[in-house]
Amino acid sequence: METLNPRWLEEPVRWEDDRRAMKLLSNKTRIPLSGGESEVTSYGCRAMIEEQAIQILQFDCTMFGGFTEGRKMAGLCELNHVQVAPHHDCFIHAHIVAGSPAGCIVEAFTDPERDPLQAELFEEPPVIKNGMMKLKEQPGLGLTLSEAAMKKFSERII
Repeated sequence: METLNPRWLEEPVRWEDDRRAMKLLSNKTRIPLSGGESEVTSYGCRAMIEEQAIQILQFDCTMFGGFTEGRKMAGLCELNHVQVAPHHDCFIHAHIVAGSPAGCIVEAFTDPERDPLQAELFEEPPVIKNGMMKLKEQPGLGLTLSEAAMKKFSERII
């Protein structure tokens, strides 16, 4: 595959319980490897970075620790020369990518057929046009939850 010069190879082996296979493959190819989108702890992401098993981290801060933990992961990537290409929620992760020298790309799935919650969750979300997203200028992330989406997708827990 190296002759095709791919930008990266995403989670090419099963790594959840044992990252050695990722590390071994990383040592045998010039293709950058990415991983972490299924990792549910910052410690697991940190281990992949420290073990030099990946060149691109695809954490998902909506699955662990939130925005603050995602920013810490981006900082760790900066220190270790690993790029950041977070998994999924582009409206949250875009701020982390934009604010980090390690930021590479934001994954966006705003197709209502693929992910109705993502497409409807925020009132007036940032616009994605020609592969680019213009971030909001309001305080914080500039996002407002949609009341209609909250009613449609939420479940009352008693």
